[in-house]
Amino acid sequence: MSISKIGSGGRDQVRSAPKRTGKGDVAPKESCSLGNVADPVARVDKLISQLQSGKVRYNPEISAKIRSEQLTLGNFPCQKYILKQPESPIDSRELPTEIVPDGEKSRYRGSITHDSKLSEKETVKDLEARAESIHDQMDSLYAQRKESLMVLMEGDNAAGKDGMIKHVFTLNPMTTNGQVAFKGASAEEREHEPNWRIMKNLAGPGQIMFHNRSHYGDVVFAAKSPEQKAQRLADIKELEYGLTMGLPMTPEGHIALPDKKGNVDPASIQRPPMRFIKVLLGVSKEEQGVRLAERLLDDSKLYKITQADLDGHAQHDTIQTDFANAMAAASTPWAPTYYLPNDTKVTGWQKMAQITDGVLADMDPQTPASKEEMTMKTRKEAAEKLLEAASQKLREG
Repeated sequence: MSISKIGSGGRDQVRSAPKRTGKGDVAPKESCSLGNVADPVARVDKLISQLQSGKVRYNPEISAKIRSEQLTLGNFPCQKYILKQPESPIDSRELPTEIVPDGEKSRYRGSITHDSKLSEKETVKDLEARAESIHDQMDSLYAQRKESLMVLMEGDNAAGKDGMIKHVFTLNPMTTNGQVAFKGASAEEREHEPNWRIMKNLAGPGQIMFHNRSHYGDVVFAAKSPEQKAQRLADIKELEYGLTMGLPMTPEGHIALPDKKGNVDPASIQRPPMRFIKVLLGVSKEEQGVRLAERLLDDSKLYKITQADLDGHAQHDTIQTDFANAMAAASTPWAPTYYLPNDTKVTGWQKMAQITDGVLADMDPQTPASKEEMTMKTRKEAAEKLLEAASQKLREG
């Protein structure tokens, strides 16, 4: 079984996944034997292991476009905030909900917090500097076009997803493919497997894209049984590994496996390698209540709230717990899940900026040189001619 593409806003569709035998979804038996592995997560783990060990071989043209080295946790900053797979289920009430600036007190008595080494003033200054650095590095990433960046944000209503994007990312429009929030599935989307609409909404080469409400909503809301949750998590893990490595993918969002000659179905899609920044925002029930109340009392924010949001407030701890367990289960060395306490927004923004800035620095995008051989002397001479021609009609004074 697999969950239809629903996401956090549409939470009621579960269906059997189509058999992976359609065009672009063929996995030739002779190229990769997964045996009779019943557990979908174990099956995907075995597939990934075979890919990492080189047992699955693509032709040279495909292989040349695949990431040359596996990502590890060493490629990701701020590891204190990475949500790792626990030995026992997570209870969100035991997770911190605030990063407290140095010299300040927590917003709510008895809350679990992280203490920042930065004062509130230093936090704002650091945020501004990192936002500028992110802007510059994204310009270089776009010019280079060898990788792309996906930012996935999850959290209960009023966790601060929109504000996080607004205050951390001030980008050149060309460097972003925008954002999408996965809610109720359309009739067309219900005809496909869950990963299909993720594949339709990815960052282009050198771009960043935001999933504000991501495919993890499928696990939390649409899956109604442990078996369905396991299948959806397996599909997500396969998708994220394939995209991270730049492997050829089927239109339905599975790794396209090669035949004996290393070729894949022509309908497969191979994109440049991708980095994932996956974030679960954590806010306390009290803070969520305050933010919902502010929306009720502010006409400009009233569109953001529904009766369902108010009804869901009572289930806040359960929803946060479900997200924490789903995203921890899919927290991997190549796409770890970050948990960011966000009762105090500015410290959450600064930490998100620090993570993004660090990931981009690890990607090390470099603005490529000119495609034409031009010496500095030639460039200066050409520039002087252009400026001289313009100056003849330049108004004085």
